[in-house]
Amino acid sequence: MFIWGAVRPGRRRLRTAIGGLLLSLVLVSLAGAQAADPDRPLEGEAYSSAEEAYKAFGRGDYQAAAGQAATSVALRPDILRLRLLLIDSLLAAGNLGSAEQATSAALATFSANQELESRQANIRQRLAQQPAGDGYKALERGDTKAAIRAARKAVEYGPDVMSYRLLLLAAQLADNSLAAAAETASEAIKLDPGNYVPMVWRGYIYQKLGNRPLAAADFKAALALPDLTGSERKQIRLIAADAALASGEARTAQSLLQPYPKTDPSVVVRIGDADAAAEGKATLKGDGKLMPMPVQDCRDTPYGSVCSLQAPLVQSIATPIDKKAEGIEAAGKAYEASRAKNYGLAIEEAKKAIADAPEIASSRLLLINLQLTAGRPADAEATADRAIAEGVANAEIYAQRGFARSRNGNDRGAMADWEIALARGLPAEQVRNVRLALVDIALKTKDPKRALRSLPRAGLDYEFTVRRAYAYQALGRKEEALRDFRSAERLSVTNVQRDGAIQAQINTLLELDRKPEARAMFDTAIAAGQLRSIRDADLAYIGVAVGNDKVALELFDRAKANGALPPRATIDAGYTAMRQFQNPKAIAYLKEGIDAKADGRINIDDQKLFETRRTVADLTRVWGVNSSISYGKVGSAPNPFLTINSPASTYTSQLGSEIYYRPEEFGNRNGALFEVFGRLFETLYDQAGGPTGLRTTQGMAGARWKPFSDHNLVLEVDKLFRLGDAARDDTLLRAAYSYTVGTDLRAIDTHWPTWYIYAEVDRFFEKTQLVGLFEGRFGHSFRLDPISRNLVFFPHAVVAASYDDSFAVRDAYSAGLGGSIRYWFGETKYIAPPSYWELTLQYRFRLAGDKRAEGIFAQTSINY
Repeated sequence: MFIWGAVRPGRRRLRTAIGGLLLSLVLVSLAGAQAADPDRPLEGEAYSSAEEAYKAFGRGDYQAAAGQAATSVALRPDILRLRLLLIDSLLAAGNLGSAEQATSAALATFSANQELESRQANIRQRLAQQPAGDGYKALERGDTKAAIRAARKAVEYGPDVMSYRLLLLAAQLADNSLAAAAETASEAIKLDPGNYVPMVWRGYIYQKLGNRPLAAADFKAALALPDLTGSERKQIRLIAADAALASGEARTAQSLLQPYPKTDPSVVVRIGDADAAAEGKATLKGDGKLMPMPVQDCRDTPYGSVCSLQAPLVQSIATPIDKKAEGIEAAGKAYEASRAKNYGLAIEEAKKAIADAPEIASSRLLLINLQLTAGRPADAEATADRAIAEGVANAEIYAQRGFARSRNGNDRGAMADWEIALARGLPAEQVRNVRLALVDIALKTKDPKRALRSLPRAGLDYEFTVRRAYAYQALGRKEEALRDFRSAERLSVTNVQRDGAIQAQINTLLELDRKPEARAMFDTAIAAGQLRSIRDADLAYIGVAVGNDKVALELFDRAKANGALPPRATIDAGYTAMRQFQNPKAIAYLKEGIDAKADGRINIDDQKLFETRRTVADLTRVWGVNSSISYGKVGSAPNPFLTINSPASTYTSQLGSEIYYRPEEFGNRNGALFEVFGRLFETLYDQAGGPTGLRTTQGMAGARWKPFSDHNLVLEVDKLFRLGDAARDDTLLRAAYSYTVGTDLRAIDTHWPTWYIYAEVDRFFEKTQLVGLFEGRFGHSFRLDPISRNLVFFPHAVVAASYDDSFAVRDAYSAGLGGSIRYWFGETKYIAPPSYWELTLQYRFRLAGDKRAEGIFAQTSINY
């Protein structure tokens, strides 16, 4: 009886074929083009290439389809449908640049064709996304020159997209290229004369260039645009007021701010400066060039990217004339010290400003912000507490106390403050950040319902949409989460956002047990060059989860080559390589993981380490020896290969030895095994006085195959040849199945449940004989640590059955009790003990059938 050990569950490979669907869509779209084409029929090589292109497209081989389509187009450039096939093949292959070139070439022949123009617009829109994303990234890291280059490329591909022009404008402003920025703003105004954003930007640029009349004209023109919302009109007035104050025009600023209450947090500082200057209590100095920059916010919607402007937070720029305004002067010194990052001095000046004018909320807010910036959230919370207690607090102070409480670990208090701030009417430029913070803390504290309540009711951009998805996910509403993750992908502005949304969709599909869809999404994203913002090792885990071990292993390998493979990933990379039948690579990865455990670089328990070493032992095994001596009744012994003429109820003892070879290249394919072997069997003792010793020596040679990784089914073919005159020549086909639990040694547990079942069917052909065996053992294993951690005692109950059509009574059934003792040996640092010696003793009682079912059964064996 030969039993392979417990097998790790393998994965089922799932393939998703979408080529047929894509082909049908292409054919439908081309049918109209073909019908409208008056060209002569295809023939010759052009026809053959086109046919091959369609076939390749249908099976999803888009590169081959593009190559064949290009050949056909070269031969018949006058056929529109071939041009469209080439373009669609290049698009499906992810080759946008070549697709754009092919579209331009087609339009040179088929000018003003709507299908071609539509494809070109779509291709250029997709081409623009990459440089636009690069431009945003360059701005974030402060590389303004790279941002300008990337933005210009985006504008080149998408000249009608306002957000790309505004990206270029932002890059030029960051680079202080004001003249070029003014030109970009003018071009944007021509593109959309009804959009206030480029017009206000040009007014700001003119102000910075010292051309106050042109700046004022642009602000006035922006306010005169129809269809402005109340919020947009307010922001334009605030920005224009900043320009007026910077130019010393207090009366103009008063006029612009007049529609709004002086207690409005976004107005109070500005109107304070304007009133003080208009009343002669302070002066406004400046040539207009120190106007603060507006804040631009762009978000993607189903109708395209939409940008808006908000007036920035401002500090007082008025210089007091008399001592009554010393509080304003102290606040100004605090701002100056803050810009110099001298937060100690800034905090002291802010405290003076509060002491001089305790009724001014902006001074309190200034101190809170300085304390937060200086890393003193406890002080900031205390300052906010005093302002609230003294009745000086506004919405912004509640918001800032929320941030202070959050840093102090008071998440519940922070959320309460943010909700108050939103209810009291925060300035528009602060509402977004406060809402995002509130939603994030609600999700962190596992309060998804509160997170949903805190989201805006309309106009969700990427950041809000993806958070709503996570809230739905936390509530178990996975279909709604999946919907929002998809929306977030469409709304994403950067590659990081897009990739995060795709990753979340894949994970959600896996949670919904929709693994084929998750695999298809992953494969499509990889083919399209997406998910690159995710680290290779993390992306490899996604590949493993969806069942794409090929890509996962490539990613693990790439991470290792770049020195970015975390030690924790080495073992997982090893198992991935094993599933890809790359055993040498798997062994190398697993050994690296074992070393990482020894060095303390990863934290896995001893059982996980043992299982890893067991896998290395299995992968490195190329040969082995099994030898056993068994004692029991004729016909019930575990080796049914000897011709014994003794009565069935007599005892015999048999020796069996086997040596086997497992080819290194294909002998172990993720637990699916193939081995060739030679065996010798001999009868050592026969109670009935039959032949023993060399006369009974039976030779065997054969091969066995375990076709499944996750099922212990073994198929075997044997050639029996006589070595002693009591043996026989024959041919045997054999099938065996076993299921085992707890038969291996364990590293942590000192005792554990153990059981296994074994079934076998043997068919001899020259001397027709059918043999069947079944045995089940059920018990509990105990590690005998006082003697050796590698010594295991297994007391058990046994049930057994046998069938042999060569006996008068063919079947026999028994049950009994027994015990086994097994000693494991041969371990090294990298391999768990691969060999063992075992002694088993049982007594079985006949339940039915022949008497051979009862009696003593004993066996000692070595598996080396």
